[in-house]
Amino acid sequence: MEGLVGDLWKSREGNSTTAAVLQAKSFNFGASCYAAAEVKTQPNRYLLIATSGGLNQQRTGITDAVVAAYILNATLVIPKLDQKSYWKDTSGFGEIFDVDWFISFLSRDVEIIKQLPIKRGKVLTPHNMRVPRKCSPKFYESHVLPILNKKHVSAFAY
Repeated sequence: MEGLVGDLWKSREGNSTTAAVLQAKSFNFGASCYAAAEVKTQPNRYLLIATSGGLNQQRTGITDAVVAAYILNATLVIPKLDQKSYWKDTSGFGEIFDVDWFISFLSRDVEIIKQLPIKRGKVLTPHNMRVPRKCSPKFYESHVLPILNKKHVSAFAY
């Protein structure tokens, strides 16, 4: 499994925040030193991500989304792929990736759902934010977390 994890999260920018967080934690699946996703994820914190650019930029955005959800103790909603700006491909996440495997593989680290839940008969409305790629954990904690705690749903565009 270690080889698969290394290949899955490999990044050319080995000094990036994403790579550093993933390597530091090594996403020790089942390791007792880290709380499981269902224990640490806060209720009513949802993160939506809209990726942009070519396939590599979108892959990076998906990786950043997983790390952001991990840092924020938030539930990640399956990311939306860019279908207009560069790639002009109408494929959704589930047509390119195995959604159930994605959810299962990361389940010990990040809670992931396929769509926002309905509360009081309505789909939750996200607060849209622009977040820089490769920002630090401190940025998420100081700029994103207060809004997420207040609005409960944040949507990022990477």
